[in-house]
Amino acid sequence: MVLKELASSDATNRRNAAFCVGEICKNGGAATLKYYGDILRSLHNLFSNSESDDAVRDNAAGAIARMIMVQPQSIPLNQVLPVFIKALPLKEDHEESMPVYSCICSLLLSSHPQILPLVPDVIHVFAQVVVSPDESDEVKTNIGKAVSHLISVYGQQMQPILSALPPAHANALAAFASGR
Repeated sequence: MVLKELASSDATNRRNAAFCVGEICKNGGAATLKYYGDILRSLHNLFSNSESDDAVRDNAAGAIARMIMVQPQSIPLNQVLPVFIKALPLKEDHEESMPVYSCICSLLLSSHPQILPLVPDVIHVFAQVVVSPDESDEVKTNIGKAVSHLISVYGQQMQPILSALPPAHANALAAFASGR
């Protein structure tokens, strides 16, 4: 039923179904694993250009984040992460911020091999998030910790990425990375 609603013509149904499927995966344990392929295929459509509702896309990102957090080994991260990152930053449903950005921060803090090639894109997203008045200090602080980790581990490799940011974004990111 929930998978069917991910393809509904009603944006509210798609949004709620995306949230629901994420919660089912987060709380359903091993019993949900057999549905991951179908869920990922259905969620993928919500990331396409044909999806006009930002809140639907934000909830789909939240669902992906929840799936990654509970069963990262069951997700083809090399295929999922580029699409996931491209949909960010969140645009409308900022209640999804904590799961979405915590997921990315967790992958960065663990130096997950599938997220590392996407660091330039992630930094670009993070820079937009830390200057957004719609995001909480908690989300921004978590992002700062992840960026600080990247700088401490990858030092010189991070400089060109950070230098390419607009000055206001770079300064805000630096402030959160240094713990303000």
